[in-house]
Amino acid sequence: MTVPQKLKILKFINILLIVFLIPILLIYLMLIIPEYSACNDAMFEGEKGIDIWGSKIDCDAESRAFSEAFFQMFSMIVGGVSFVLILINIFYFRLKKRL
Repeated sequence: MTVPQKLKILKFINILLIVFLIPILLIYLMLIIPEYSACNDAMFEGEKGIDIWGSKIDCDAESRAFSEAFFQMFSMIVGGVSFVLILINIFYFRLKKRL
């Protein structure tokens, strides 16, 4: 496999991961983080939290655990995909230097 072919493959994978990352990142920033941060400081069962959009969120034990699990899962996905993108871009630019 030649260097230009490797560059094309890395560029394709990079674009594919960016297309995958953008909707996940929007969901993460617009829905998951505000709900998690609204119930993060709730001390008592049945408290209501208000997110950055002004919506009231019930902070009982089930919804709080669910939002925390979603937050952790999406954090791992976003972090993992971002790490892979960084590695792919490093390899891409190192191969481009050789060309």
